[in-house]
Amino acid sequence: MGVGTLSDLMPHDDLDQIRERFRQYIRENSDTIDRSLPLFFAHVVSALEDGDEELSDPDYNFFLDEIACEIFRNSIRMNHPAFDQELGAILAKHKRNGGRGGLDLVSGLHSIRRGLYHNAVLLLKKYRYIDPQIGSAIAYCYIQAGREGAETDRPQTDPLLAAREQLMAMSEHRPPLVSHPLLAEDENNLLSSLFWDVYEQAREWFPHDEWFPEIALSKASADGDARRYDSVLTEALSSFPDDIRFLRRAFQGALERQSPESAAVILQRMIRVMPDGMEPAYYGLKLATITGKAEIFHRFRKQAIIRGIPPYLIHLLEYIFELLRRNHEGAVKTRHRFSALYPRLGYSMDLFTYLEDDIFSGDPIRQKRGMQALLPIVDRFAMNVLKIGDE
Repeated sequence: MGVGTLSDLMPHDDLDQIRERFRQYIRENSDTIDRSLPLFFAHVVSALEDGDEELSDPDYNFFLDEIACEIFRNSIRMNHPAFDQELGAILAKHKRNGGRGGLDLVSGLHSIRRGLYHNAVLLLKKYRYIDPQIGSAIAYCYIQAGREGAETDRPQTDPLLAAREQLMAMSEHRPPLVSHPLLAEDENNLLSSLFWDVYEQAREWFPHDEWFPEIALSKASADGDARRYDSVLTEALSSFPDDIRFLRRAFQGALERQSPESAAVILQRMIRVMPDGMEPAYYGLKLATITGKAEIFHRFRKQAIIRGIPPYLIHLLEYIFELLRRNHEGAVKTRHRFSALYPRLGYSMDLFTYLEDDIFSGDPIRQKRGMQALLPIVDRFAMNVLKIGDE
């Protein structure tokens, strides 16, 4: 089937169908497309503009990025710089905001695979300080260039210095993690492996910089890598024993493992670090609520009042405490008291009332659902009120 008949396949398909049909066509006809890139992109644009769905500029541009990356991956000319430049120029011509977009990322990772580190840096440099993973990939390129220079007796100072400067700049900017939906699985895996390779080097070069384990924990959490997460956190707690961010993660991890004893030990460390802070007092109330220990709850309630935790939050936690103890009478009394004291916050009690009905319904499934939903909801509310994690 020629390129000229491609658009006839999809007069009224939705966007996902159009995307899949183009991908299939690219996989089966890459040689034909390589010889007629302008014509092929004209058909892609026509399919988008003639479709029933009017796309926003970001969605339109993203679709064209997807198509360009798929062409690149399937082309036998992917190793030819001239082909990469031609594809990028045509992509930029048809996008509503111009630019090569995600093609730079895909092409840059392919260059790293081939050991073309200088070319990879040129392609990835626009992400230098805004993406920890790609920034780490750039540092990896400099490190590898330095190592190759050492093996061939070429000067290695400049590449390794550039790697250090790259990592220092990332630490200064502290960019959050960025997801890359354009990447294929193997490309994401490569990007991830580069991050972890460079993380080990960064910890060696900058052992006193807490940002590196902090972003590594975010990465491990996003990947669902519990083993790596625990390893990084253990090392971070050893290197930064008084950093509340790592103590906070350790406390939450202990609760998730249903280990109140470990949580209590971590809480004591928090209290030493922030003796006058509201956060440890809140965590004490949270731990007492989970364990159902009234004596500990009342002790931390006094601390919460002294530390300045808003009264309405303390009263709300009293209500949650009674719910988790399945004290129906006590829960109703504290709910009524809360509503009387804070009528303007009545909206916040509506959801808890539904959960209260579940917890005391007598239905095991509803009870379990209500109990599981209760604490995360109040925890998000409390963290927002107390500005916990806003460092």
